[in-house]
Amino acid sequence: MNAAGEPVDGRPEDDVERRAEQLHQRAAQLAATPLEGIEETAKELASMAGGDLAVVERARRRALMELDADPGPLTRQVVSLMRRAIEVGTWSW
Repeated sequence: MNAAGEPVDGRPEDDVERRAEQLHQRAAQLAATPLEGIEETAKELASMAGGDLAVVERARRRALMELDADPGPLTRQVVSLMRRAIEVGTWSW
């Protein structure tokens, strides 16, 4: 990713956006259900990103923007899941 957070590997920008949106939607689905463990959930999200930090980072930024508009517990849970997915992914990608 460059300084603006855009992929520099030749991927179409809309592919990153599409995958980030899918990841964000899944995180929101998971956050809306009773979680038995954040670790397994974060692993699922990291796996879904397929090792693509640009996708996870874009989804996390989207969640952070939502947090500004709606600082409720569900939005906070989505942000936490995305942050943990980045942490889990960093060590296993």
